[in-house]
Amino acid sequence: MKFKIIIAMLLSTTGLLAQITGMSESNSVLKSEIENNKGMDSQMFETEQMPVSNVINPDYYYLGPGDVLMIKAIPMLTTPVPVVVSPDNMILLPRSGGLIDVNGKTLTEVRKLIEENITKYKSDAIVTTSFHKPHLSFVEVEGNVLNSSVYNLPSTFKVSDAIHLANKRGPISEKNNASEDTYIQERLRVKKSFSRNQDNSEIVEYWKRNILVIHEDGTSTKVDLIKAKSSGNGHLNPYVRQGDRIIVPFNRNQFGTISISGEVNRPITLPYKNGDKLSELIEYSLGLTSFADTDNIYLFDNGVKTKLNSKDGKIIIENDRELSPGAIVIAGNLEERKSINEGVVTIRGFVNNPGAYPIINSKTKLSEIIEQAGGITEGAYLPLAKLYRKTNEFDELSESRTEAFKMFRKSNLSLEDTVRYTLDIHSIEPIVSVDFTKVLNSSNYDVTLENGDEIVIPTSPNRVYVFGRVENPGYVEFEEGKNLLYYINKTGGFTDVADEDRAAVIRKNTSSWIDNEESIVYDGDYIYVPGEVDVSTSTEQAKVSTYAAIGSIILSLGFLIVNIVNTVNK
Repeated sequence: MKFKIIIAMLLSTTGLLAQITGMSESNSVLKSEIENNKGMDSQMFETEQMPVSNVINPDYYYLGPGDVLMIKAIPMLTTPVPVVVSPDNMILLPRSGGLIDVNGKTLTEVRKLIEENITKYKSDAIVTTSFHKPHLSFVEVEGNVLNSSVYNLPSTFKVSDAIHLANKRGPISEKNNASEDTYIQERLRVKKSFSRNQDNSEIVEYWKRNILVIHEDGTSTKVDLIKAKSSGNGHLNPYVRQGDRIIVPFNRNQFGTISISGEVNRPITLPYKNGDKLSELIEYSLGLTSFADTDNIYLFDNGVKTKLNSKDGKIIIENDRELSPGAIVIAGNLEERKSINEGVVTIRGFVNNPGAYPIINSKTKLSEIIEQAGGITEGAYLPLAKLYRKTNEFDELSESRTEAFKMFRKSNLSLEDTVRYTLDIHSIEPIVSVDFTKVLNSSNYDVTLENGDEIVIPTSPNRVYVFGRVENPGYVEFEEGKNLLYYINKTGGFTDVADEDRAAVIRKNTSSWIDNEESIVYDGDYIYVPGEVDVSTSTEQAKVSTYAAIGSIILSLGFLIVNIVNTVNK
């Protein structure tokens, strides 16, 4: 028993010594690696001052001088050892002493090479390579940006990040005391972007699809920020490399576009590029909205209309194809399609069953809805009934003097008519011209209804309002068949300053003026009696002067005639 305990203690001591030896060996390796890299920048392993910008994709990231990798290879290297890419794009592997050329290789490819080289030295090694720190690269950004310059950027910056940085407002110099507005205006001037009237549609500028990156080795890459984002293709928005020259083009005045609009989550208009495909355009749109009419999705390309199908909220591409400039995909709106045929009108007032009623647009008649509402009640007064149409057509005329005067410009009206014309424009009502009395008596006067129409059938007011230059203005009880003078007399007659010849009836239903004193007044009409025309003192003086001048001329003519007669008699 004692022998077994002694053996166990010896084995434990041996294992501990082995661990200490291994740790000592690993520490010596780490110390050796650090000694070998004494020439590195003292801040290489400190916290990066600039943001690294992106979670990098190792399949697209190319290593360059100054990149730092951490390599762990169990059991040889139990502690990660830093390895720096040399200025000639080489890395020296720890322990094995092997050199690896990383020029033009991605991080994924370098990891594979490191593992292959270390396992040659020790086949059972478990190799782990992590990316510790990016190098800095001098990158030039020029063209359609606010600040064309050379930037020192982490290699994890993408081309889009460099352009974004170049479009940030720089420091304001005291010399010119520039303001932020100055920079904004300068950006707008340089930008020269095209614009298009399109409802809620994203307009992609030309430069976003046509960026050119010239690399230090003479090769070049075409960057398409829009396609890179939708397809996830890192080659279309690569990481910056040492010596890259990023050229952001100015927008051309004339170029083709492709677009997708309607009920999609991202309506978008793109500058056209050779090779653009229908599937790519569909991807940009991010799927259909819940209001999309899945039976009304079409591609219009080169004069050909092609129906597209959909499934689970996405447009299906059964036969992909390259698009031509001007190609458009339109996803229809389900509610709009319904509204073309179906609608709802309301009827209120003196009918037996007021409320909302379904109609077929431009087919259902006014008389049909009145009939569906149970007909008019005993108190209904049809001469004052109105049919209101829901429309914003006249808002621009009533709110904008510019639009109103555009219509006036080519008219045959005189300048003196402008005031009356302006009043008429502002009093426009969205009503349908219809005589309800005639509609219910003859189908010849019936009208069709549209979605949103409102029918109002009031009761009889049983009164007439008289105002102006009368003794007691106010309401007068209506009596059938009476004329204007009857109601004026009911209010006590004209005042001393009334202009009796200009008294008029204002029709309640049409707002038209009738100045015939014998004209019949209808229920609800207004009667207005204006006063005598006011004449200013200057006008009176001018009138007296005119009369005096005329009298003087007549007297002069009289004397002249008398003199002529006397001369002839002699």
